Formats: sequence, structure tokens, C-alpha cells
Amino acid sequence: MFIFSIGNRVILLLSGCLLLAGCSGTNLANRPANNLYCDNFVLYEMCARDSNRDGIVDYTYFQESKEIFMYRDRLPRRIPAGFGVHRCAMPMEEDLIATTSRVFYIDESSSLFEKTDIRGAMMLKYMTKLPEVTACNMRAEQALADD
Repeated sequence: MFIFSIGNRVILLLSGCLLLAGCSGTNLANRPANNLYCDNFVLYEMCARDSNRDGIVDYTYFQESKEIFMYRDRLPRRIPAGFGVHRCAMPMEEDLIATTSRVFYIDESSSLFEKTDIRGAMMLKYMTKLPEVTACNMRAEQALADD
């Protein structure tokens, strides 16, 4: 019987996610199956949107607040009605765009392994942004407190 500390469990979880992300031999269709994908990541329900149905993510947003927090190239020309932009919104790098865009090719025939692979890869990429977002939020909170 193995007894793992919390630190070892985190390492095992991250190693498993990396292994899944590295084994992505997915055979996705050429056309996107959808243009909106929402899922629960960490504490938030987040969505990815492909506005022009080209199979490439345009922006991601928090479903509850409808705040865009990451975007491709630049913010959309017209922010959709009812949406806002998070104070710490940032552009996505190409690898994050590629990883996130994979969700638009998921359909009923997609295997659980494929879905888990995509979700794990996305989680890893978004987690690398967490320190930068946390620092931005802390600066914004401090600026509000100073006023």
C-alpha cells in the first residue's frame, strides 16, 4: 500500500496530465463540430468561442460574469452584447490557441480519452497563466485600495 503526501499527489496528477497531453494522437475531423465549448476548470465555468466558425478560438470568457479573459490576436472588434472584458485580459500564445481550438472538434463520437486529453492539455496551459493573472489582480486591488 502506497501512502502519498499532498505534494506527491499533485506531482502525480500533473505528470498524468502531461502524459495525456503528450499522447494526443487525435484524428479530429476537418470541420469543427461546434463553435462554443463550456466546461468547469478549477473554480470557474469557462467558455471558448469561435465567432466565425473557422475552427480557431477567438476568445475565452467566464460564463457567470460574461467577461472575456483571453483572446486571439486582439480583442474582438465588437464585444458581444452583454459581455465585458476582464481587467486582466490577455492575448493567447499560438500553442494555447491550438490547444483550446481542439475543443471545437469534439462531438458525440469523440472518445473519453480524447476529451480527457484535450481538457488536461487546456488545464495545463491555463494554469501556467495563473501567476500572471494573480499578479495583475493584486495590482488592481491595490490600486483600488490606494484610491
